[in-house]
Amino acid sequence: MLRRENTRSLHWTDKTLSMLRASQLEACEKELAGLPSRCLFDDACTNLDAEAFFEASFYAREKHAEMLHTIDGLRALVLENFPAELSLLSPEEHDLMVRLCLAGGRLQLQNWEEVAPASCLVRRLWCRVQGQGEGMSLILANTLWLSAMLLLGGEAHQKVRGLVEDVMNIVEDSLYLLGATPLSAPVSHLSRLLEDTFLNDRPEITAAMVSRLFHVACDYIITRDGQTLLIHPGFAEPDHLSPGCFQAYGLYAMDEDALTAALESMDAIEEPLCVRMEGLLNGALRPELTVEDAVQDLMLLAKQNVSMKDMEAVLGSQLIQQPTPEMLMALRSIHDLTPRWLSLSASQVQ
Repeated sequence: MLRRENTRSLHWTDKTLSMLRASQLEACEKELAGLPSRCLFDDACTNLDAEAFFEASFYAREKHAEMLHTIDGLRALVLENFPAELSLLSPEEHDLMVRLCLAGGRLQLQNWEEVAPASCLVRRLWCRVQGQGEGMSLILANTLWLSAMLLLGGEAHQKVRGLVEDVMNIVEDSLYLLGATPLSAPVSHLSRLLEDTFLNDRPEITAAMVSRLFHVACDYIITRDGQTLLIHPGFAEPDHLSPGCFQAYGLYAMDEDALTAALESMDAIEEPLCVRMEGLLNGALRPELTVEDAVQDLMLLAKQNVSMKDMEAVLGSQLIQQPTPEMLMALRSIHDLTPRWLSLSASQVQ
């Protein structure tokens, strides 16, 4: 998802991962409310609705030839791309799609974390949403439900999903280590792996779907020179990064073994810090916070080299009491010992 909000003027209490997620969720909720209330495959749709459907879709955000759209044309496009697109959904979309199909094509959304993938499935012109708030339901077109049921269990689909999950795990690990990475790296990686799958027959469609996958699955920014960087969802101020720092310092050059080794080394440092702080915060947090989320917020601030003073302010905002001396000592250890994001360090050196 494109990171649109400029957070530089905000205090760090409003720039933790928890707060950034809440802001993204609110944006998704508003976006979903503005999407068409009907589905492309509803019988009542006419050509008068075609441009509205197109403008609400992912297709409108991607390169396309200027043309007058029709309902039949859009339906044909969606059906043609459906097998490839279904196999290249983000993990959250795919999980929701499986549950939606098992529920017969109609599923009540159970929590607010499902709003973002539901919005994406609507933008793919597969679904519509009915109701609001806790009564919101996602409804899949019957034509696509039948096709999805056949495709999801197929060997070809399962092979692609295995590759997607492997690459997404690498991206997640890389972002935790680096903070950010150029979009081109995972796109090239996954595209090479897909050459040995059913998607190899339509490389132009595969390229578009792979790019869409990462734009949906990851937070990203577009730099001043037009390059796309995937960013960790807790990276609050990534706008000063440039792709040049990755090229100059070889930050995406690690193979999987080197990445695993780096993460294991980082985990050996961070896990004792987290365990200590979790024990101290247990029972002292505001009721809407979990211990795990609160400590994760603090760890990610340290990775961004946030000052000790600002981290103390964030800790204070999490508590229902004054921070104890033991909490402040544990926070000092997190601040001093947590490894910083490599992309941030490289950009500062340049």
